Amino acid sequence: MDLTKCYPLAKRIVFLVGFGVEKNGHRGICGPEKRFLQTCQILQTRSIIPIVIYPYCGRLYADFKKLSQDRKIILVDYTPKGRFRYYKILYQTLKQYSPHAIHCQGPHLFDLIAAVLGKWMNVQTIITRPVNVSQDHLSLFKKIIYYSFDQIIARNARDLIAISNTHKAQWCEELTSLLLSRQRRKVKVIYNGIFLNQFFQPEDRQKPPPVIFTISAQLTPIKGHALLLRVVHQLKIDGFQFLVNIMGDGPLRYDLESMCKELEIDSMVHFHGHISCVTSILKDTHVVVLPSFREGLSLALLEGMAMGCPLIASNVGASHELVENGKNGFLVEKKSNLDLYLAMKWFLEHPSSIQTMGNNSLEKVMKFDIYRMFDAYRRLYMVD
Repeated sequence: MDLTKCYPLAKRIVFLVGFGVEKNGHRGICGPEKRFLQTCQILQTRSIIPIVIYPYCGRLYADFKKLSQDRKIILVDYTPKGRFRYYKILYQTLKQYSPHAIHCQGPHLFDLIAAVLGKWMNVQTIITRPVNVSQDHLSLFKKIIYYSFDQIIARNARDLIAISNTHKAQWCEELTSLLLSRQRRKVKVIYNGIFLNQFFQPEDRQKPPPVIFTISAQLTPIKGHALLLRVVHQLKIDGFQFLVNIMGDGPLRYDLESMCKELEIDSMVHFHGHISCVTSILKDTHVVVLPSFREGLSLALLEGMAMGCPLIASNVGASHELVENGKNGFLVEKKSNLDLYLAMKWFLEHPSSIQTMGNNSLEKVMKFDIYRMFDAYRRLYMVD
C-alpha cells in the first residue's frame, strides 16, 4: 500500500535520522533517534506521513521497520558507505516523494546536507539542535568549521529549534552578528518530552540499603562512565555498600567492563545493554546519575524524574533546568571526581532523603509531556 496515494492530502515530512556509533559489535542509541521514533509512534498518517531515512545498522531499525510494516511510516533504509552516501540518499528521497519539509536533528553534517539540499530543491527544512557547538569537545579547527556550517544552516533552514531556553541563548550567541536579526529570529524553543503515562513511582520499591544508582546513556566517552566507575571504586574503598546499573550500549562496552574488573567493582556494577523498557530497571532505582561532559536536555534524566528518582547530573547543557540543588538532586561540575563522589556519598549517608527528593522530581517533570512537544512540532509540519 502506497501511503502517499492513500492519503494524498497528508503532509509528507522527511526525517533524516542520525544514529549511534559502533565498535566491536556494540552500537548505542542517541537522543535524536529516540525522539524521532517516539514522534513516528504518535503521528497520524491521515494528516502527516513520516518518510524516515535510517540505516540497516541502526539500533532502532527493527522499531522503525515495524512502524513501516504497520503502514505508519515510509522507511528509506540504506547501508552507510561514506559521507557522499547521505547526500545521494536524501536527494533520491526528495526527488521521489516531493516532501513538504525535511526535519533533521543532527549531527552537523546531516543538518548541513538537509539545509543545502532543501534550499536547492525548494523543500523547507527544520533543524533541531540537541547540543550546541560550544559544548562539543572538538578541536578549535573543527569548531570553526562547525560554526561556519551553522551560518549556512541558519541562512537556508526555515526553522531552527533549540531544546531549551538555555540552548536557544547559546545558539543565538554562536550565530554571531554575521546573521541578520530575522535569521536569528528563526530560533525557537521546543522542550523535549517523554511518555509520562508510561512511567510511575513504584509503591513497592525496596528501601535502601543498598542504595541503587542507575546511569542510562550511550556508552561513549562524553557520557562520563569511566569517571563514574573511578568514583564507585573510591566509595567502595571508603567502606560504602551500594549497586550501580548501567543501561545502554556503545563502543566503550568492552573497555568499561574491563575497567570494572581491574578496579574490582564488577560485583557492584551491572551492565544491562540496550533495554527498550527502561522502567524494568528504574523501578528498583533510587538515584539516577549522569556525569556527562556535554548534554542537551537529557531524556534519561526526564525518565528518572518520572519514576520518582532524585538526580545527580553534570552542570552542562540544560541540566540545571531539571535539577535544583538540594531539592530533587545535585548538580556537579563537569569532569569533577570530587563533586560526583560527594553527591553519591550524600545519598549513601542520607538514604531517608531519597523519597522526598524523588517526589520533588516527580512534581517537576509533569511539564515535560511528549504530547506537548509533539503538538509544537506538528504545527511546524503543517505550515505550507
